[in-house]
Amino acid sequence: MEQVFEKVNNFMSQDHEARKRKLTIRTYRAVPLGPKAGVIEFVPNTKALIEIVSPYHQKHDSMKLETARDMMKKAQNEEVSVRLAVFQDICAKVSPVLRKYFLHNFRTPDVWFASRIAYTRGIATSSMVGHILGLGDRHCNNILIDGSTGEPVHIDLALAFDQGRRLPIPESVPFRLTRDIVDGFGITETRGLFSKACEHTFQVLRANETRIISILDVLKWDPLYSWSISPIRMKRLQEAGEQEFNLQPVQDGSEAATAILTVTDKISAGGLSASAAVRELIREATDERNLAVIYCGWCPFY
Repeated sequence: MEQVFEKVNNFMSQDHEARKRKLTIRTYRAVPLGPKAGVIEFVPNTKALIEIVSPYHQKHDSMKLETARDMMKKAQNEEVSVRLAVFQDICAKVSPVLRKYFLHNFRTPDVWFASRIAYTRGIATSSMVGHILGLGDRHCNNILIDGSTGEPVHIDLALAFDQGRRLPIPESVPFRLTRDIVDGFGITETRGLFSKACEHTFQVLRANETRIISILDVLKWDPLYSWSISPIRMKRLQEAGEQEFNLQPVQDGSEAATAILTVTDKISAGGLSASAAVRELIREATDERNLAVIYCGWCPFY
């Protein structure tokens, strides 16, 4: 998947508007040594999103993280209206805080401004590419923030091609765009810088659709890549919370073909323009009805 990201970065560098805005996905090296082993590059000066926001939430919120998770877990078998009410009650007691991190970590005005732009554009690019590739499991431990640049770094990329929608409690959003994520964008929130970066990224992906599909088509013959996971492992993955489990590859050509077809459908977006497609994705990602029914360990209230 990191190789796919690097190819997308190449496409971005060849587009004038994307290059001008420095739209890229932060990558790192991953070298497979076998079906279950490999070497992953250490990414220095980064912290997981949960590590960054937790101290601020503990200081400013009237509800603890454990309480919020327990409330969502107890309501997960209730009707959507009940789960929505629980989620809204949690949000009333939990305020977004990521802007405070940027203010405290980047002390001078120019560095603060540059870091926020890098963060916003990084989230925009990774969100669009992540949506196209069906990248799931974007909980607070799988998104890192670089403390020197503000750039986001995505890790644990095993749950791709919409496998997250097949979990016992399906992921119902195209990418993570929760209140804390949006809080880091500043006063314009999802408008302006973020939405424009999303649109330019989407346009580049659409212009390079054939090349992207060709890259993914090669993965069909990769014995190390998992196109699907068994129902038992799906359940274990979600119940594990913050624990890690290796996903067993399922060698089935139909799974790979379906995944690639889904990528094609997402790029075409039903014939919508790039701006219209982005607006719809943002609406879907921020809809409280979708966030309210996500697994509690995903922390949709952060």
